[in-house]
Amino acid sequence: MYEVSFKMMHEGCPFAELSKKYDATIVQWCNDATDVYEIRSKIPEAVQGIVGELRRMAKSLGSVKMRVMNFDEERSGLVLQDLSGCMCGRALKSQRVASVMRAVRRNRCVDVPPTVYKAGWEYYTVLSFDSSDFKGLFASLEKLGHVEVTSKKTYRGAAQESFTVALRGLFSGLTSRQLDAYISAMDGGYYAVPRKTTIGKIARARRVARTTYDEHLRKAESKVALAIAPYLRIYEAGAYN
Repeated sequence: MYEVSFKMMHEGCPFAELSKKYDATIVQWCNDATDVYEIRSKIPEAVQGIVGELRRMAKSLGSVKMRVMNFDEERSGLVLQDLSGCMCGRALKSQRVASVMRAVRRNRCVDVPPTVYKAGWEYYTVLSFDSSDFKGLFASLEKLGHVEVTSKKTYRGAAQESFTVALRGLFSGLTSRQLDAYISAMDGGYYAVPRKTTIGKIARARRVARTTYDEHLRKAESKVALAIAPYLRIYEAGAYN
């Protein structure tokens, strides 16, 4: 089995445009009947702005029941239910924007939720049992916008060995500042080989003291390492059987 993760600039996608307009991250799960959106931003007003625009979008599509669950000041979760079909698919159709999910399924691939929208980019992970299926998939996607592959993996043996881990269980121990420090380090190339930046440069770019940023980053690294340790031991136990 093969796994490919990619990001793309999907021209005309309203959800990607909202993530760019409000400088927020939108995480989406969809099963063709119910959509779940989790919105995250450092600015509470940005979250409420997206909520308002999604409400207006839902109203314009009709027959959409929406429930809003607030997590805290920085996050909001939206559950959208529509008996006539998923909101995301109907929103794309109403604006005559081609669906990425349709291209994925037409090319015999399987999408791995969630879809993430950030700064105008859409992030996807897809699976296929034949690597040649990806050729057709990316030929279709390139007609919709610019596409960049971010990772490729090959799984040998039973598919169930690549089991899913709950993200809340892994990362709930991180504070918002620690999470922000860790993600900014990854995005900036701090963990690349060779390293593309330094702690000092990232701290200056984010206008925080180097010692403060370094403390948040080290605590984040420690918490992530300890959180994944049990799964590493499980993998080690079976890796050499």
